[in-house]
Amino acid sequence: MSMTDAQTAAFQNASGFSAQSSSTLWLSLVLVLTLLWCAWVIWMGYRGWAAGSVRFGALGGSATRVLLALLVLMFFTLS
Repeated sequence: MSMTDAQTAAFQNASGFSAQSSSTLWLSLVLVLTLLWCAWVIWMGYRGWAAGSVRFGALGGSATRVLLALLVLMFFTLS
């Protein structure tokens, strides 16, 4: 549902930027935080594998699930 012209003007006047810019900011923030989380999960999995406490199969499964979750999130947020 899109905003009316009056709502768009009110948002612009109150915030100082457009609703599209706000949407882009929040989507970017969510994706950046998700990418950082994915990198952290894969890094921790690698450290566990290098130390010998995590099997390679578990590391691969974890990386696959994390990347799949990232792809699903990107599909829903960027479409």
